[in-house]
Amino acid sequence: MRTPKVVILVSALLLVCTLKPVQAAVELKQLYQARVAVTSQTVGERSEGLRQALTDTLLKVSGDDTVLEHPSVELALQNVRNFVVQYGYQQEGEALHLWVQFDQPQIDRVIQEAGSGIWSSLRPELLFWIVEENEDLQRNILGAGDERALIETLRQTAENRGLPIKLPLLDLNDTMTLSVVDVWARFDDRIDFASSRYDADGVVVARAYQADRAVTDDRWMLDWTLKLGDIRWRGVVSAMEKSELGHLMVADITQQVSKRYRIGTNAAMAGQWRIKVRELTQFMDVLKAEELLLALPSVARVQLLEYGEHQAEFELFIQTDAAQIMQAIDINRAFEPINTDQRTEFEAPVYRWSKS
Repeated sequence: MRTPKVVILVSALLLVCTLKPVQAAVELKQLYQARVAVTSQTVGERSEGLRQALTDTLLKVSGDDTVLEHPSVELALQNVRNFVVQYGYQQEGEALHLWVQFDQPQIDRVIQEAGSGIWSSLRPELLFWIVEENEDLQRNILGAGDERALIETLRQTAENRGLPIKLPLLDLNDTMTLSVVDVWARFDDRIDFASSRYDADGVVVARAYQADRAVTDDRWMLDWTLKLGDIRWRGVVSAMEKSELGHLMVADITQQVSKRYRIGTNAAMAGQWRIKVRELTQFMDVLKAEELLLALPSVARVQLLEYGEHQAEFELFIQTDAAQIMQAIDINRAFEPINTDQRTEFEAPVYRWSKS
């Protein structure tokens, strides 16, 4: 017996208030704040610290290194005080830091004037499997407990760029599941199995090794691959010092990932966009899906149009290009694409609801 399609009454939507928050990736709360190390509270040191803080914030909000080359950004760095809401100093032991809060609308405006966009505060959390090869060609997996310079620069750059990361514990569970050879050879099945316990949105596999002098004058190279849902990225970086590889890898990854998820503010892009979601076996799933769609960046409102046969159709009132909304859905494991590649421009994209 076919289940009739029905229009859902507005009163049913009141159930939303009983739902627990839907988590997707990691939502960053302090994108427009920065903290930089300083040696004193002198005017000159403070001015330099404010410029560094603004640079870090522009990179964190946009994820785009190229904005620093734009004249509007160069002018902003010369007049950094115009963007400061408040600042202060924080003493931690012998370390002194300058903390700065910037004006969000002005930061966004400068980034847009530079021809870039705003990287959503909802960001994928990435798990890093890194194998380091030393001068004697010995290889080791680096994990959360390592204090090597490569890991420290990776952590610091990820924090500065607003990229949520995880490193493996390398406990008995990991060592019994995954070997150095598995990571070095990028055996996806074994890596995926070992990664499942960490509940990350994406997995980075990286290999650091001595550079081929026929390829580069640098002493060290690192190649990396990133799997995020059905999307794949890859890259190669090189440096004279191995420690610099962590910084270059994270900068490379944020540049590529943010490009996919950056959101412009062209008002002409605003409008309505429809999406269908299948396998919503109960109405509570419908409400959870609606809440999650509303949490996407640049979605102002979500309206449930109809629900029947375990499929719901939603209309989203958006403030950006629909393609940017689809990209934001990529990092959400609650939605699995069905026809997003084969559909025509007149068809609504169809996703499968997943409770995982």
